[in-house]
Amino acid sequence: MTLTVADLDGQDLTEPRTVGNDESKRWRGGRGTNQKVEERANWCYAEILRGGTRRQITARVVERFNCSQRTADDDYTRALELLKLEQQGTRTQLLNQLQALRLATVRKALAKGQLQTVAMLLKDMGAVIGEAAPEQLAQAAPQLNITIDSKRND
Repeated sequence: MTLTVADLDGQDLTEPRTVGNDESKRWRGGRGTNQKVEERANWCYAEILRGGTRRQITARVVERFNCSQRTADDDYTRALELLKLEQQGTRTQLLNQLQALRLATVRKALAKGQLQTVAMLLKDMGAVIGEAAPEQLAQAAPQLNITIDSKRND
């Protein structure tokens, strides 16, 4: 049914509600883009820890999240960055914990008279602090002192 202008005279016309003119239709309360990217990156991180090649993991991301290969590759790169940051932060903590465990084990081994175990643990502790590292041995160049005695009879 088509109405003419005369037929519509006196009626209150409202503009149709579309995504362009109605805010409630634009946002439905779902997750935003940032949350989706974070979810994919965290999933990639978990997959990296489980194992697999880059190609396998990105293929699983494409299949699970229905995204492009390029997006999956970007997510994999983000996950690697997360892994690197985490490893850098926890490395010093892990070294301190390992040293503390070695010290406790040395005390127990000494109490039991297990000298071979003590020697091995002390060697490991020295390696951690770089006691006998090849780099340090190479830096500590030997010093050569040459003295020449005069054989002249003056």
